[in-house]
Amino acid sequence: MSNPTLTAEIREALLTSMFVDEVVQVRTTPAEGAPDVVGVRVALTNVDDLYSLPPVIAELRQLVREAAGGVEAVFIEPDVTAPQRETVTTEAIVFPSWD
Repeated sequence: MSNPTLTAEIREALLTSMFVDEVVQVRTTPAEGAPDVVGVRVALTNVDDLYSLPPVIAELRQLVREAAGGVEAVFIEPDVTAPQRETVTTEAIVFPSWD
């Protein structure tokens, strides 16, 4: 079971990054003292291309390590399945028929 206080601290730390649009999920492993493993799923923004992703992931790992203390491993999963926030009109996706 994840520690709710630690989860909130990690979420808050990640939201300070200009690359994080939303923290979708945070999980920590129970342990005595510091957690062993932290897993995070985040919706990213301001990432122009795939080559920009490794430094962003490294920054997010560092933010988690600072918030979680002596964590053994940090897993960052960029979320690409979150729904788009933009409203799309029906006319944009439906082709009118010709009779």
